Amino acid sequence: MFGILVGVITDQKTPAVRRLARAAALIPAILVCAMASPAIAAPPDGWPQAEPVSTLHVLLVLVAIPLGLFALISLLVHVPSMARHEEYTPGLAWHHQNEWFGGPSGGVEAADKPDPKAIEAVKEGHTGGASARW
Repeated sequence: MFGILVGVITDQKTPAVRRLARAAALIPAILVCAMASPAIAAPPDGWPQAEPVSTLHVLLVLVAIPLGLFALISLLVHVPSMARHEEYTPGLAWHHQNEWFGGPSGGVEAADKPDPKAIEAVKEGHTGGASARW
């Protein structure tokens, strides 16, 4: 309902009406955010009290372990190329021969050479595996 009203208002060509419609479109989001409040409650009396956690333990769990995992994964990724003594060369995107997945087995050069059997089959009226008619 509100979207229809905004749509009707925005059909107007005046900038003031469009600004008013844009501001009115934000009102539901602002109201929902303003109405949300955190739940304030005390834990039940039967629950045990949590022991305080030291700063060193927090730093170990939240900083040192993730950084250690990052370093380990980075090392495992780079070890194979380091073992082969490969280095990054700026400006050279690919060190190896081009690869055409699904292309002819003879490589890119074989794509330019016509297959004599295929040419003879077309001359004899064979149109291909899908029986296409041209």
